[in-house]
Amino acid sequence: MVVCGLLALLGAADSALAGAGGAFASDPARISAVRCLAACAGSDSARAGSVLRVSGRSMGDVERVVFLGGPGDGDNATAVAAHRRATSVDVVVPAQAVSGRLRAVNGDGARSAASRATIAIERGTPGKGPLDISVVGRQVFYAATRPARVDLLARAPLSATVVLVRLADNVLVASWPLGPLVPGVARTVTWDGAVGGLPQPPGRYEFRVFSDATAQAAQAGAPAVAPLATGAFDLLDHKFPVRGRHTFGTGIAAFGAQRDGHVHEGQDVFADCGTPLVAARGGVVKLNQQDPKAGNYLVIDGAGTDVDYAYMHLRHPSPLRKGAAVMTGQPIGEVGDTGDADGCHLHFEMWSGPGWYTGGAPLDPLPYLQAWDAYS
Repeated sequence: MVVCGLLALLGAADSALAGAGGAFASDPARISAVRCLAACAGSDSARAGSVLRVSGRSMGDVERVVFLGGPGDGDNATAVAAHRRATSVDVVVPAQAVSGRLRAVNGDGARSAASRATIAIERGTPGKGPLDISVVGRQVFYAATRPARVDLLARAPLSATVVLVRLADNVLVASWPLGPLVPGVARTVTWDGAVGGLPQPPGRYEFRVFSDATAQAAQAGAPAVAPLATGAFDLLDHKFPVRGRHTFGTGIAAFGAQRDGHVHEGQDVFADCGTPLVAARGGVVKLNQQDPKAGNYLVIDGAGTDVDYAYMHLRHPSPLRKGAAVMTGQPIGEVGDTGDADGCHLHFEMWSGPGWYTGGAPLDPLPYLQAWDAYS
C-alpha cells in the first residue's frame, strides 16, 4: 500500500518541481547511508519497487532522490522522497534505476554531492526473464579460499557476457565472454579479487550479465544499455583474527605503551584461552617459532601487500610450517598465554615493508582491528 502510494506520487511531484526556480535558500543534504526496508532483493540489495531509507544530514528539505547509475545523465532515475525527517527520507526504487550512487535534491533545487554510499539494484529474479542469476556469498575476502562467484541458468538459448563493475566509481573491472548458454545448464563465473595479479580496493562490486548483442556497448560505457541480470557482493581485504568474544586492551596493553626496557609494538586482544584464531590476511608463513617472551608465535607475509602480520602467545605452536601458503580466514591456532603473557590474549602486530624486524616499522594495529571487527 505504501509502495503503490509513493509510486503514484512520483510523476505529479516531479512535474511540480520542474518549474521551481530561484536561489538555493536551503542547505544541501549529505547522504551517509542507504538501506533497503521493504520488498528487498536481499539483506543488502534492492530491486524495482523496493523501499529504501536514505539517511544523512540536512535531509528535512529533500524532495527527490536521483539514482545516478553510470557516468553521464542518460541512465539517471528519480524518486520522490516520502516520510521526510531531519536525518532520513524514504523512497521507492524506480523501474529504470541502476546500481550506484545517489543524490538528494531539495525543493528549491539545492542538491547534495553524489553519495559515497551505493545501492545494489538487482535484476533477474528467479522464474522471470531469460535467465536466473545467483551470487554465492555476499561477503568475499581477498586471498581467501572462496572467490566471488555468480551462477547463471538460462531458460532459453542465449549468448551472454558477464562484466564486473565496482560501484563506488562505476569502473568496469573485468569481463567474461561466455558465448552460448544452454538452457537448463548452469554456468559459473568466479573472481579472485585481483586484476593482473594486483588486489582491487575493498568495496561493493556487481556482476552484470548482457546479451552479446549489447555487451560491447555496455563495456564502452553506453548509459542506456540495461543488463539482463545483476548480482552484487562486498569485497573485503581482511578478516578479524579472533573468532570469539574479545576486548581490546588499553594502557600497557595498547600499541606504543612503555614497558620495561622496550615499547609495546602491538595491540593486545583479550579472549578466553582456546578461542580460535584465523589469518587476518592470507599470504606466506614467514616464521613459526617459540620465544620466552612472545611464546608460540607466527608471522605471515601478507598477500598483495608489503605488510607482515604477527600473532603471539598462541596456546600451542601453529600447525602451519614456514613457507606454507595461508588463506585469509584460515585457522592458524588458538588464543593462549604462553611466553611472558599476563592472561589469555592475542598480541597482534603489523609491520610495514620490507617486514617484521627486516627493515620495516611497527604500525598501530588498533584502527585496523576495529574496522575489521565491525564487519567480521
